[in-house]
Amino acid sequence: MTDHFSVIGFKTASAEELADIVSKLPDSEAYSQPCGPGYYYRWQSDAGSELWVHLAKQIDGGSEQFSIVGVTPFFSGEGRVPVRIIKKRQRPADNAFEGAVFVEIEPGNKQHQCATVALLDLVNFAVWADRSGPFLAEAQIAAFPHQLTIFADEAAFDAAQAREEVKFAPESLFASGLFAQGEGEQGSMVFRDPNAEDFNAPAHAFVTGRVLSLVKRQNSVTGQSFYTTLIKTLGGTIDLVADESQISGELAPGAIIQGECWLCAKLSDTN
Repeated sequence: MTDHFSVIGFKTASAEELADIVSKLPDSEAYSQPCGPGYYYRWQSDAGSELWVHLAKQIDGGSEQFSIVGVTPFFSGEGRVPVRIIKKRQRPADNAFEGAVFVEIEPGNKQHQCATVALLDLVNFAVWADRSGPFLAEAQIAAFPHQLTIFADEAAFDAAQAREEVKFAPESLFASGLFAQGEGEQGSMVFRDPNAEDFNAPAHAFVTGRVLSLVKRQNSVTGQSFYTTLIKTLGGTIDLVADESQISGELAPGAIIQGECWLCAKLSDTN
């Protein structure tokens, strides 16, 4: 079974084992980024794997103390997607370092002019917490797949969905996390409005894209191997990471890859 840590070479048997690895990460590969609730302690390997440790600040007896309250996996890659940040949201289970942004992808000159919309978890959400939308930015998006289907080329992709009622373009991105099944057996899909007070949608998307490059990498801390693919999808390029068990022999540049993914991003301001 894969999870968001195993797809960047941090496959462990338990949360305790992961915590032990985090506690032993070399300081030489990390830096601290201050934010409102404390610090992000970002560790990065030469393979591009990143762990963003959440260090919460507390005042004890007049002195500052820090404790680990969470960690977010990320991958630093080459993909870039232009976005307009519309809304920032935190869900009930998010700690002070975690949160999401509702974005327009490949935005036009005016709001609502865009190729599509998405919900992205921000690996450094607390750094952007005081910035109000809408504003333009560039996003490096890491896609962590829950499942993948690989097609050797566009002809194979078209053939596979020839009899499907709903067909996807070879470059498409559908924000599946923003929709939920309505009540009843025949309930229609319900949009999870990012403006709703009880907002609790996951940053999931059904992504289809063309493989531009494929690299097998090794996590220098665990020795575990994983794959990274730069894919061209609707609105730009994103970096998809995958465990070896998720990849078949068909994957190569020119292939079409499709799957339900968790989307985690890092922003660069373009204003």
